Amino acid sequence: MLLLPALLVAVAVLVGLVLLLRPALMSAPPLEADPASPRISTEVRSGEEQVMIHVARSLSVAVGPDQVGYGEIYVVSSADGVIRLASRSEIGRGFDGEIRLQRGRRGTVVEYYVLRLPGDESLHGRVLRLDRQIADALRGLDPQADVRMVADQPRERSGGRMPPQLPAG
Repeated sequence: MLLLPALLVAVAVLVGLVLLLRPALMSAPPLEADPASPRISTEVRSGEEQVMIHVARSLSVAVGPDQVGYGEIYVVSSADGVIRLASRSEIGRGFDGEIRLQRGRRGTVVEYYVLRLPGDESLHGRVLRLDRQIADALRGLDPQADVRMVADQPRERSGGRMPPQLPAG
């Protein structure tokens, strides 16, 4: 007798969550592998080693595949100004990403790239959270840094032209 009302409440809660989360899911930045264009780029006022240490600690990800479950992201290596990231995959088709650091005019230029991305939707959500973690780590290191994310940048059409602006109204 109490089973039906409990079931109706559970369905109502699920519908409510979907309706609340739907706008956030629809506004998520496009996620695709692109080794030529960074998902995040900025210049922070700090040295390369400090940036590498701060970002690695802020991400709170394991070092090595043996410390994570299937599909989880871990640090493969961090040397020569590059933090290599991957997801654990038994068949070698997981996520691959890099955070590249190089000396800039006023500090360290940081760029984050998604090099390979499988079609696993649960992994896509984890990679989008990683985007936010990296951006937050960089802002934590240098609050004045202009952290540019792919979601904030206008998409280009073929030929390198910007899409036409629609009139307001």
